[in-house]
Amino acid sequence: MKNNKGITLIALVITIIVLLILAGVSIAMLTGQNGILTQANTAKVNTSKAEAEEAIKLGLNEILANKMDPTYTGSQNVFNQSNIETLIKSNNSNVTEVTAKPDNTTESEETKYYEVTATVNGQTATLFVTTAGAISTTAPSVGG
Repeated sequence: MKNNKGITLIALVITIIVLLILAGVSIAMLTGQNGILTQANTAKVNTSKAEAEEAIKLGLNEILANKMDPTYTGSQNVFNQSNIETLIKSNNSNVTEVTAKPDNTTESEETKYYEVTATVNGQTATLFVTTAGAISTTAPSVGG
């Protein structure tokens, strides 16, 4: 009787089937609604939005810090369109666009606000800041 060494056709077919199953599972894990690529793209979008929001907060907090510092002699201690836009851009080089639109319809210093929008990597964040320094994701109420 001969002693044949090597693989049989059945073993080869089984190996190919196992490899195809593994490839199918891997492709499903990469793509699809809950796939790794989709989750990575979602995380990128969320990170860009958070970075834009953080840039706004840093710029506004710098104005507040300058306002509270009795030794500060510059002009960037007042909430106005120019200061807001300048400080947000200077605090984050990834910010591509900043707009600060003032709301002139309210009378109280607590409710006068700027709608501040910043864009990072194509993702936009909008925050509202009162001239008193309160930062919010919603516009202050007019009656307050």
